[in-house]
Amino acid sequence: MHIRGFMRSEGRKYPARPLALIALTVLANTIPGRAQAASPSEIEHSVDRVFQPVTRPGAPGCAVGIEKGAHVVLTRGYGTADLEHDTPITAATVFEAGSVSKQFTAASILLLAQQGKLALTDDVRKYIPELPNYGAPITLNELLGHTSGLRDWGTVEAMAGWPRTTRTYTMDDVLDIAAAQKKLNYTPGTFYQYINTDYNLLAIIVGRVSGELLPEFTRKHLFIPLGMTHSQWRDDFRRVVKNRAIAYEPGEHGFRQLMPFEDTYGHAALLTTVGDLLLWNQALTNGTLGPYVTRELQRQTRLNDGQPIVYARGLFIGTYKGQRAVFHDGATAGYRTWLGRFPAAHLSIAMLCNSSGIVTPPLAHSVADLFLPNAPPPAAVKVEPGQLARHEGLYIDELRGLPVHLTVAGDGLSISGGPAIPAVSRNEFGSGFDSIRFTDDDHFIATNGGSGPVPYVRARPWSPSVAQLQQYAGTYWSPEALATYRVTLDENHLVATPVGRRDAALLLTPLVSQSFQASGDDSQFVVRFIADSAGRVTGFAMASGGVFALDFRRTN
Repeated sequence: MHIRGFMRSEGRKYPARPLALIALTVLANTIPGRAQAASPSEIEHSVDRVFQPVTRPGAPGCAVGIEKGAHVVLTRGYGTADLEHDTPITAATVFEAGSVSKQFTAASILLLAQQGKLALTDDVRKYIPELPNYGAPITLNELLGHTSGLRDWGTVEAMAGWPRTTRTYTMDDVLDIAAAQKKLNYTPGTFYQYINTDYNLLAIIVGRVSGELLPEFTRKHLFIPLGMTHSQWRDDFRRVVKNRAIAYEPGEHGFRQLMPFEDTYGHAALLTTVGDLLLWNQALTNGTLGPYVTRELQRQTRLNDGQPIVYARGLFIGTYKGQRAVFHDGATAGYRTWLGRFPAAHLSIAMLCNSSGIVTPPLAHSVADLFLPNAPPPAAVKVEPGQLARHEGLYIDELRGLPVHLTVAGDGLSISGGPAIPAVSRNEFGSGFDSIRFTDDDHFIATNGGSGPVPYVRARPWSPSVAQLQQYAGTYWSPEALATYRVTLDENHLVATPVGRRDAALLLTPLVSQSFQASGDDSQFVVRFIADSAGRVTGFAMASGGVFALDFRRTN
């Protein structure tokens, strides 16, 4: 489901459902008697078939590792690690793990809590006094569960005209950006919004409390004890790392490099192999880190009202085919990753890829299908076409102003051109990890892996005149983003250009009254203009998944 819409976590961009997935759904029965009774060659052949549609020689690809029971049944590479040197991907290839890295940061915080050096109920300002006093404390628990209300620093920078991968960022930059934010997205503990700032701050706290920066702390307390000899953090992107895969993005003329040239970590930046990730999952399965860390790492976060969310501490908790799943996906620059366990089936899967065009969650599920028992399909719910058609239209997120378009797709609904979401009842679609529930014809509540619950309201599209558009032209400044935008009327279209960043210009397309969808090469936002009592435009607020409303003041 694509309700995450304008969220851009770690440069995450997931394309529409790949055509290859059509073929993947038939693979669950290709191994005789399921994988438990299959020979190694049968397993290898079936996994090859999963990856064949999305990887090929001479193109980026993936490494995959699979453990069933207490045995590693397969580690294998597909595609090319370095296109310039035709280096093949193997099980020993080092990739960046993206947000899969977050669980290692969370485990470090839990180790310090176990040692009595901090408490999860502590106010973050006890350790990072540089942050403003927002009037309500933000606890370490809220950082761990993405319920802090803090803004995503990468989104703030994208709003300033400098999306990640366009310039180098350091941990000092992250702290400076976070400390400059005068407002929260929401009251801590009342909402769930996946952002990276939370885990960068946790990494800083590990260093300040232990006296060892996160890379050294995890090396001593996690990697060496667990035998993860190929794992380290990208705290210096210039460091030479043997066997590292280069990350790419597909383009009109072939693949282009898309590397994370930055020195930020904790939210991402773990360099590792599929073999090391299987060792980590094995440690969680066996409780090697001790009962406290193992239990608390997988404890689902609850909002202040007691409602559980899908996030634990650096891990998602969900179900697949009726099986409990403990997992995380990741995306940094051109790297795409997935690591998960199905505890009841004693199944562990690690996947590391080096192309932004590869979507890892459905690939991981297709691998899991080879090993998990077939679950009975959910009972079919038939919703009359007229009822489905009633739900079509434009809806606006009432918290941030972000738009989605609902259309009928088969026997369900599609969100902004995404795959069909099956009906559960006449007014409910999807379930568990991603779902929407209509409360009446004009309102629905959405929950998904990136945020929630989010209320949406039906909206009427807006078509302003050229004279109306002209009133928005001017110069706008944000002290929190340290950025200035010039809004101009160009051939009857508004364009917002950050000063000094012409190539980051945003086309403003009318959305609903006073609001515009802002689209650029690397960014998608909503811009909502603000007027005084006399109707004069005084500023605008820019919104995305990680920043609910960044204020810009009109200066002329």
